[in-house]
Amino acid sequence: MVSPMKRRLKKIIRRTPGGRVVVHYKRGKTGKHHCAICGKPLHGVPHGKRPAQVRKLAKTERRPERIFAGILCPECTRRVIEYAFYVKHGVMEMRDVDMRYRKYVEQALKVVE
Repeated sequence: MVSPMKRRLKKIIRRTPGGRVVVHYKRGKTGKHHCAICGKPLHGVPHGKRPAQVRKLAKTERRPERIFAGILCPECTRRVIEYAFYVKHGVMEMRDVDMRYRKYVEQALKVVE
């Protein structure tokens, strides 16, 4: 009997050079990364590869070079930076910031000048 782990993997039947027919089991592709706030798929972040393959990529190939890259989409990042700017300059208070953005605004306050 096939091990339980392999039951959900895709079967590929191959004929070897020796003439035997063997069954190989193929893992599925990984899904796309999503924004932590709105859930939209993130661009510029590799998907469909195993984590070991992603680790072998260069740092700039793994994610874009900007604040909250690989975590938030550009629209949510822009909103977080705006809120951080408003909080820093006294236009808004931290309790006025939407609860979803608050954690990221606190992080962005360290970067925004």
